[in-house]
Amino acid sequence: MDNAAKTAFLCQIPLLQPLSTLQIAQLAASAEYRRASRWEFVYRPGDDADKIYFLYSGRIKIGSYASDEEQREVIKDLLRTEAVFGESILIGERTRTEFAQVLSKTAEYLAVPNSNFMAMLAGSQRMMQCCLLHMSRRLQRIEDRLAQVLVKDARKRIIEFLLDVARKEGLPIGYETVVRDFLPHHEIANLTGTCRQTVTAVMSELKKSNLIHFDRRSILFRDVSKLA
Repeated sequence: MDNAAKTAFLCQIPLLQPLSTLQIAQLAASAEYRRASRWEFVYRPGDDADKIYFLYSGRIKIGSYASDEEQREVIKDLLRTEAVFGESILIGERTRTEFAQVLSKTAEYLAVPNSNFMAMLAGSQRMMQCCLLHMSRRLQRIEDRLAQVLVKDARKRIIEFLLDVARKEGLPIGYETVVRDFLPHHEIANLTGTCRQTVTAVMSELKKSNLIHFDRRSILFRDVSKLA
């Protein structure tokens, strides 16, 4: 990806809107284009927190590990195109406490050195305000995810997750909606705070009711409005 393409992409990122095109071009010049395959980690707990990332394509999950013997995954967010991640450097993190892992067949992203990003941030009060708002929204998403686990039953959480994926990633085909490169059941379980067996049971029930059809690579929603 050349600098012109990187600049054009970064100009679409809401977080960077306070910057001028020239400033974004300077940021793009410092950005490294990277490509990763499914299950690869962008970073893990213990890695140096020296970059901020901008997701060009694909799907990435953000999480941490529970402090128990099993070290279970605690999923905090599911990110898609144009998402910003690794932004904990904005609050002074120097060592990663979370992981970022690719959940799509491939993911493309830009990695901007912390020093370059912070230099832009220091010169713009509006940029600082945007970053504070961004962090606030991220915390709100985490709180909302926790609230869902506490308040809603497993079946409801799984269905709402499927609907969210259909709305954000689905390709309309008449009344139907298809999502390609879909997630395996164990990842849906991680993202909804359930177990793989429950996900399989709920999705099989929906398939039997002719509300969805799925295989290992995609899911077809017969009519999203009937699933809501």
